[in-house]
Amino acid sequence: LYTYARQILDLTEKIKEEFGRHDEEEQKCVTIAASTIPAQYLLPDILAKFNAKHPGEQLRILESDSSQVAEQGSVDIGFTGTVLEKKFCKYIPFYKDQLVVITPNTEKYREYKQLGSDIYWIQEESVIMREEGSGTRKEAEKQLRHLGIRSERLHIIASIANQETIKRSVIQGMGVSILSRLAAMNEVESGRMLEFPIPEADEGRDLNLVYNKNHPLSKSAQRFIKTVKEIYRIEK
Repeated sequence: LYTYARQILDLTEKIKEEFGRHDEEEQKCVTIAASTIPAQYLLPDILAKFNAKHPGEQLRILESDSSQVAEQGSVDIGFTGTVLEKKFCKYIPFYKDQLVVITPNTEKYREYKQLGSDIYWIQEESVIMREEGSGTRKEAEKQLRHLGIRSERLHIIASIANQETIKRSVIQGMGVSILSRLAAMNEVESGRMLEFPIPEADEGRDLNLVYNKNHPLSKSAQRFIKTVKEIYRIEK
């Protein structure tokens, strides 16, 4: 009977140890939801710096559109360009993202470059937009509306979620588009596309780190947020 009881105790200890290890692993895994722009152009640098400082931490990245990032309940931290009026959400602006009109690098658009900052010609062009729900699309429509250009006046020929597809379509002459300057940078610098700033736009839209302030953050999530604040010199 003593031997049997000892075996039961040993088994119980092993189970506790196994569950304890599992809990520890769970605490070290930070789940992050990010919209397209921060996911593809800002997160890689953040992840690399975080991993260098905290090599034992695990990260799980989910890519979503801006309107859904703050809605995901099983996520520790989000990155989005859209602010939803949710009382439980804490938003920390960390990066200013500017939008630009992108076109093929052809003689026609090089001549437009010589004409100055006017982009009213976009109403005469075939336009490729990001998908509905995209923070980039919402901000683009807002900035155009400020210029008196309503989306109903645009000749929108396609709505595409994948911005790499949008850029290739623009380069091949399918139409023009409005994207984040971050997303267009490589193609513009290589001369495959031209970019046109949107007149009267402010410094740019905020990209935000967001988390549920009513839900206790794990130490791993706190360390991740601290890393983002250090990279972008946020003192709050």
